[in-house]
Order: sequence, then C-alpha cells, then structure tokens
Amino acid sequence: MVEGTRFDLQYDTMPWDRVDAVIFDIGNILIQYAPDNFISILFPGDEKKQRDMMAQVYNGPYWLCFDRGTMTYEEAARRLHEEYGYAYEDYMHALMGWIDIKPVMEEGFRAARRCRAAGKKLYLLSNYPQVGYERMREKFAAYFGDLFDGGVISCYVHQLKPDAEIYHTLMERYGFAADRAVFIDDTLKNVEGAMKVGIHGFHMHEKGMLDRFFI
Repeated sequence: MVEGTRFDLQYDTMPWDRVDAVIFDIGNILIQYAPDNFISILFPGDEKKQRDMMAQVYNGPYWLCFDRGTMTYEEAARRLHEEYGYAYEDYMHALMGWIDIKPVMEEGFRAARRCRAAGKKLYLLSNYPQVGYERMREKFAAYFGDLFDGGVISCYVHQLKPDAEIYHTLMERYGFAADRAVFIDDTLKNVEGAMKVGIHGFHMHEKGMLDRFFI
C-alpha cells in the first residue's frame, strides 16, 4: 500500500484533478472544539473547579468512551462523583453544557461548499459522542443540509481515529479509492492515520489555511 501525501505540504492550492472525495473532521474544522473556553463559560469565576473539570472530564478516563459509544454521560457522571467528589450535577453540566455553546467554523463550510461546487463527494469522519453529535446536527442543520454525502461517526461504529479500521470503514461504506481522497483534520496523528491507509492528508493547524487552499 502506498502511503498518502500531505497536501498542505505538497501544494499551495487544491489539486482538484487528484481527488474525487474530500473528507472532513468536525471538531475545529466545521464546529469549534475548545474545552478551555467551554469550561470557563460553564464554571465562571471558579478556577479550581475549571482545572479539576478539565482534568477529570475532558482529559479524564472516560472521554474516549463517549467517542467510542461505550458509556453514557450519566454513567460517567456517577463514576466521577464517586471517584473525585464533585456533585453529579457538576459533572453533568461539564459533560452536557459544551454541546450548546460550540460555534460554527465558517471557514470549514466555505471549503466544503467549494468542494461541492467542484463536483467532489463530501464525507464526515469524526470522533464524536452520540448525544453531542445529534444535538450539533440539529443546531447547525442549516449549515449541513444535504452538503455531505455521508460519513462515519465514531460512536456509532465503536471505532476511533487514528486507528486504521475507522478509515477502512468509511472507504468500504462509500466505495471511493484511498488515493483519490483527501482527509482534513486539525490533529496531526489523525491525518497521519489516514495517510497510513493510503488517503491523502491535510493538517489544518492555522486559521485561514482552508480559505487559501480551496480556491
């Protein structure tokens, strides 16, 4: 298998003739994911609780379980209460509150619309908990509409990026060739995971990159 290439290193602008499918991560590509900001909004003025919630919830032992779809928020909040001592309601506030305060990232949707205008297939590939994903799709329904042709969300398939299996699931489900696709993600290890199975990668690590590339 030939490894994919980093488009953001190889090209200044999108090589439209090299791809049939463009795959978008969601967090920090289409919808902002900024835990530090969320925590400061959810627990204003309490720096200790902010630090603890960041460590115990967002960077804690159960976060990947939500993405993998193997634990509910309620179960995690009960366990966190027993293990660390804050109220069950505090943990549920941290676990649920971020869902409704995430803003859309216009740049990502501009890129997606340009890809659609160029006749490309568009797919989502994201690590996302079920409750958060479903609420996000409701909140931003006007943005998503029928823009995307499908996708794979981790919680429904019990697979996570950057493991190879989730990229293979996406390709098998939609039937595109790895070497005719590019995957956009803000996390380098996820881009590299796609490249290892032959998909080209684009590491979005700076504001404005997508606007400059997709022209």
